[in-house]
Amino acid sequence: MRFAIWSVILAAVAVGVALFARHSTGYVVIVAAPYRVELSLNLLIFLILAGYIAFYALARMIATLAAIPERVRVYREERQRSRLRQALNDALLAFFQGRYASAEKSAAAALTGDETKGVAAIIAARSAHELGRFSEREQFLDHAKGSAPDVDQARLTTLADLLVSQQRYGEALAVLNDLSARDARNLRLLRLKLQAEQAMRNWDEVLATVASLAKLGGLGPAEAASARRAAHLGNLNRKAQDAGALAAYWKQLPSDMRIDSAVAATAARYHLALGGNAEAQAILEQALEREWSASLIALYGEAAGADALPQIERAEKWLREHARDPALLLALGKLCMHQGLWGKAQSYLEASLALEPTHDGHMTLAALMEQIGKPQEAVLHFRRSAELAG
Repeated sequence: MRFAIWSVILAAVAVGVALFARHSTGYVVIVAAPYRVELSLNLLIFLILAGYIAFYALARMIATLAAIPERVRVYREERQRSRLRQALNDALLAFFQGRYASAEKSAAAALTGDETKGVAAIIAARSAHELGRFSEREQFLDHAKGSAPDVDQARLTTLADLLVSQQRYGEALAVLNDLSARDARNLRLLRLKLQAEQAMRNWDEVLATVASLAKLGGLGPAEAASARRAAHLGNLNRKAQDAGALAAYWKQLPSDMRIDSAVAATAARYHLALGGNAEAQAILEQALEREWSASLIALYGEAAGADALPQIERAEKWLREHARDPALLLALGKLCMHQGLWGKAQSYLEASLALEPTHDGHMTLAALMEQIGKPQEAVLHFRRSAELAG
């Protein structure tokens, strides 16, 4: 369409010029003594136009010839950049295909370009790491230094990731703490930081990192709860030798953790080891009221205080809902033994063993038989407990 329009315009101009020239009778006299030249006006116009066109063509040709070296330089640079980009693309494909030797080779070829240097160095470093060539890995990472801020952050993230994979958690945390200060919402950094903190058993830091990840959606509820549980168990373990610190830490625990069976059992066990039967009893009762657990009720039988009657009464209330729970029956037997209620103790222990013969049940009943002067039956239960243990 455009060609047709221009054709019509040019044809109209040509017709107009032809009509003008046909009816033009003017002439021009050029005098340069002793010469005198007469030209028709049409010829003069033609010569001027032809001269302008010739001058323009000559100027364009000279400009084009002068620009050839620059155009050649630009062409070579663009071709080199294209080759570097292709080498970087080949390195990426080889890396994700698991061909680390090829990835390292292609990435090393892309190190000479300013645009590709940083990313190529990171790919080469990761590839060398996968091949176990750690000295080359460090050299490649050094090539990425001084790059753009985004590339430098990628370099440091890569370094932290590789250090974590080598279990060099202290060095990794030094890098990750610096990176997290710059980018506190980066899920990759937070996950690496959590892994390193868990390995270093920095439980307070683990709790803070889990909170950040959960808030950003980087951890699911179940995974976050598991990580919190492990951190609280670690902190309880550190305070296992100090009754005051243990009690203080328990008070500051979130309510959902205080009724967690694993956390409650661990805290109760540590209190029992320190002689804090009352504290252990309170912990176990609170947890058992929210969630029934055989491991908790087994510990409850060990947490008898000076007067075990209140515990026996509470356990017998539980028995209405868990009448055939062998762990509860065993715990009641132990509590009755502690209180000197030999007949009830024997009944509960025998009922427990009838439902589930256990090493602990037979040992407890053997101790009861000795206590009430039945050595032969005691020996029988000791033997049975030994068989179960074996």
